[in-house]
Amino acid sequence: MRRGLALVLAVGCAGPARGPTPTRRPLEPDAGVDAVAIDGPAIDAAPAPPPRWLRGTTHVHAAPSGDSSTDPAAVVAWYREHHYDFFVLTDHNRVTVIDRAAGRLAAPDRADDPLVLAGIELTYNPGACLEPAPPPDGKCRIHVNALGVTGRPDGRIEWADRAARDRRGMYRAAIAETQRLGGLVQLNHPSWHWGMTPSLLAAVVGDGVTLVEIANAQFARWNRGDADHPSLEAQWDAVLTTGATVWAVASDDAHSYGGGGKYPAGGAWIMVDSVRDPDAIVAALAAGRFYATTGVALVRAGVEGPDLVVEVADGAGHEIAFVVDGAVVARSRESRARYPVPIAPHYVRATVTRADGATAWVQPARRPATP
Repeated sequence: MRRGLALVLAVGCAGPARGPTPTRRPLEPDAGVDAVAIDGPAIDAAPAPPPRWLRGTTHVHAAPSGDSSTDPAAVVAWYREHHYDFFVLTDHNRVTVIDRAAGRLAAPDRADDPLVLAGIELTYNPGACLEPAPPPDGKCRIHVNALGVTGRPDGRIEWADRAARDRRGMYRAAIAETQRLGGLVQLNHPSWHWGMTPSLLAAVVGDGVTLVEIANAQFARWNRGDADHPSLEAQWDAVLTTGATVWAVASDDAHSYGGGGKYPAGGAWIMVDSVRDPDAIVAALAAGRFYATTGVALVRAGVEGPDLVVEVADGAGHEIAFVVDGAVVARSRESRARYPVPIAPHYVRATVTRADGATAWVQPARRPATP
């Protein structure tokens, strides 16, 4: 049994404790953890102000991709009408820009438009590869997003290592190209055609992958895994338990914007704790100051003092689950919950699941080990 990892729920109005000592009632520990809930007045001091969340998505396509028919201006309009603060334009093997002097921006910012960050989806689909090999009816899919790039190459980029046969070698070529372009590395729908394993994911994280899509709205069945393949969330935990850090992204991978199409916009996004500035947004992504969601809205999702604190904007019909080292250790149906952050290499993260299946993923947290 892990001692000292108790779940504490802060309920009622914030402020110092008053009156009698609160009573305790057991929660539902799944792994033998001492988990308790606090009834009665809140025991916290006044909480810190909540983050200023910016809504965005890091995987968006327009007509220059070749598999979307929507002009970039119409893509901007869709995300403006749906109240996004930013998105990253990631066309296949090309950096689509309007203003080449705009730093990380793909297009000049207008007051009523979302920020459009420059990016690219480095896309390579060889017919054969190893570790793991694709199923007989599938292909190798090596798709990596470079987010917030500062490089502005003209036209289509040829970047793939066509001599490589192993997936790690192919991913390394994409990582190197992302670094050359000045971007942040995101691994896209890695389980498509069962192309990912926990050991491969750990290897490419070590090579420089910062973000991984564990919820791509267009590939739900691949995200979930099956009897023979672990889910992406389980693979994420497998990597985190090695002591490595990689942040989880949810994206729409949008190609269509008219309410239909094969890959429609919407369905998954991220909420980033940042000021409205492209460099600040990229820095927040690199540091994991965001949560991923398919519809659940959170007020708080980060470390406050010694704890990971999660607060749901709409407290009806949801469950907060805290995960330590790959195991759910405590659950709560309160609107606000907290869990002590363990010392590295151990970690805690959280998922929030709504009754309709919508989910939010809160990034892992660790405390540095003291010498």
